[in-house]
Amino acid sequence: MKTTAAAKAKEATLPDSATITIRDQKPSPEGEVEVTPKGGRVHFENLDDREYRLRLWKPGTKSSIDILLPANNRVSVIIKKDDEFRYLVLDINEEVKTGGGGGGIRN
Repeated sequence: MKTTAAAKAKEATLPDSATITIRDQKPSPEGEVEVTPKGGRVHFENLDDREYRLRLWKPGTKSSIDILLPANNRVSVIIKKDDEFRYLVLDINEEVKTGGGGGGIRN
């Protein structure tokens, strides 16, 4: 399948990585982040003194994976071409903080 010039131009402008910072269990930036499909990385950086459960899932599916986000540490996710995931930041007991939540990551 050929890639259009517009798609190539968009892909060329996407960053190699993006960082989602977690403070008081709230992610920033809110909403969706997008990185290059050529090994693009999304870093989840936890600035809190407590660990969290990072839940990732593909839109339109019921399956998910939980990843430990250690206190004062970070976890990175590599995004492949055409990948898209939603995420939530949960405490270890799977509770979402009011006003917190997540967003999307994609290439």
